[in-house]
Amino acid sequence: MRKIQNLVQISLNEYLNPGDLAIDATIHHGDVTRFLASRVGDTGKLLAFSAKKDEIDDVATSLFLSGLNDRVDLINKDFSTIINYLDPTQPVGAAMFQLDDQIDLAAVQNAAKAILMFLKTDGLLCLLSDDAKLLDDLKKYFAELPTNSYSVSYYEDMLTSESALVIQRH
Repeated sequence: MRKIQNLVQISLNEYLNPGDLAIDATIHHGDVTRFLASRVGDTGKLLAFSAKKDEIDDVATSLFLSGLNDRVDLINKDFSTIINYLDPTQPVGAAMFQLDDQIDLAAVQNAAKAILMFLKTDGLLCLLSDDAKLLDDLKKYFAELPTNSYSVSYYEDMLTSESALVIQRH
């Protein structure tokens, strides 16, 4: 998922600022976690979720070695609990999901809907997948968002099927 992920990260570079709150809903190997932590700066915070203790441990070590551990709250819970960690007085600058065939897409949609309400102006919600078909239902849902409040963009590498759905709040 490197090419599409890099494209999304270019967009995040423009809109995610030091001091922002960011969310890594599905930490997996931690590359997105480290990227987001590097962008929120010393004054920002990243909430990173995984129900898998081994992922949390691996990412904790990586963050420590990178000097980014103070910026990240590693939460050993599923992303469906994100809403419990959000504060209406602190808007979200960016949130990312990495989707695979093991993920509950209905739960992703529910968590994403909650995050949309907390996005700052120009904040981004990004959903990445190695399989474009995983984003089909989510594309339909997000296409129904009011265009005066949100922009929805879809990117797909036709050769690899890597894809991204990026929602920006106006």
